[in-house]
Amino acid sequence: MAATAAQRWKVGDVVVTSVVEEQTDHVPPQFFFPEATPEAVARHGWLVPDFADASGAISLRIQALVVEVGGRRVLVDPCVGNGKTSNLPFWNDQQWPFLDNLAAAGFDVGGIDEVVHTHLHADHVGWDTHRDGDAWVPTFTSARHLYTEAALEFVRDPGGYDNANVLRESVQPILDAGLADIVAEDADLGDGLRLEPTGGHTPGHVSLWIESAGEVALVSGDFVHHPVQCAEPGWSEIGDSDADEARATRRRMLTRAAERDVLFIGTHFPTRPAGRITADGQAWRFTPEA
Repeated sequence: MAATAAQRWKVGDVVVTSVVEEQTDHVPPQFFFPEATPEAVARHGWLVPDFADASGAISLRIQALVVEVGGRRVLVDPCVGNGKTSNLPFWNDQQWPFLDNLAAAGFDVGGIDEVVHTHLHADHVGWDTHRDGDAWVPTFTSARHLYTEAALEFVRDPGGYDNANVLRESVQPILDAGLADIVAEDADLGDGLRLEPTGGHTPGHVSLWIESAGEVALVSGDFVHHPVQCAEPGWSEIGDSDADEARATRRRMLTRAAERDVLFIGTHFPTRPAGRITADGQAWRFTPEA
C-alpha cells in the first residue's frame, strides 16, 4: 500500500512532516522479528488496527521526515530510492513516487539544507542519489549530508549485507561530490536538534532529539522498528548487528521517552507513526496521536 498524504506534527515552533515512500500491510511478524509469532502479536490488542491486523500480521512503513526549524529544512532518512540494486527483491530496482510525494508536501529537492542519516542501511539513504544515465548523482544538491564515522566504517565493510550496493550507489557519490560532513554521534546540530548514540542495530546508529519552546520529540531511527517492540522489547530485528546491544538501547530509550513524555516518532511505524510511550508493567505501550 502506498500512502501519499503527508502527516505533520508540531513540536513547539518546529514542524515535522512525514513523506512516505511505501507502506506494506499484512506482513508475517517473524519475517522481521525471529522471536515473534502472529499469536504473540495478536495478544497485544492495542496494536489493532493501526499497526497490526487481528491475525497478528504487522504493517511497516518506509518514510522520510522533513524537520522545519529556524529557517532550515532537514531531511531525515531518505528511504530506498528508485532503480537501486539490492539483494532484497522488495527493494531492488523499484519505482516509487517519493519525489512527487515530497513536492506534494510542499518541499523542493533544492530547498533541503541538510540530510541526517540515523544509519546507512539501504532504506535510509536511497534518495540521496538518483540515476543520471549510467551515473548516480546527488539529489539534494544544496544539502550537507551528515554521517557518523562509525556508520561510514560500517558501510565500507564489503562483507555487510547490501553494503557494497549502498556504498556504490547512495553514499560514495555524495562523498565524491563534496557534500558530506562527518559529525559526532552526540552532535548538537543547532536550533534544538541533537543526535544521541543508539547503537545495536548498526555501529554508529543515532537518533534525533528535537526540542523547541518547552516541547520535545524523538525520531527513533531503527533502535525500534515497530510498536510491538514496545510490548516485546526483547524481540530482535533481523538486521540488528548486535542484538544484545540493540535490546539494551531499546530499553534505555523507551524508558527515557516515557519519563520525558516526548512525542515519539517511529521511523518505520506505520499508519500513525507519532505518539506517546507509556510504561506498561515491565514493558511499554505506544499510543498514537492524530
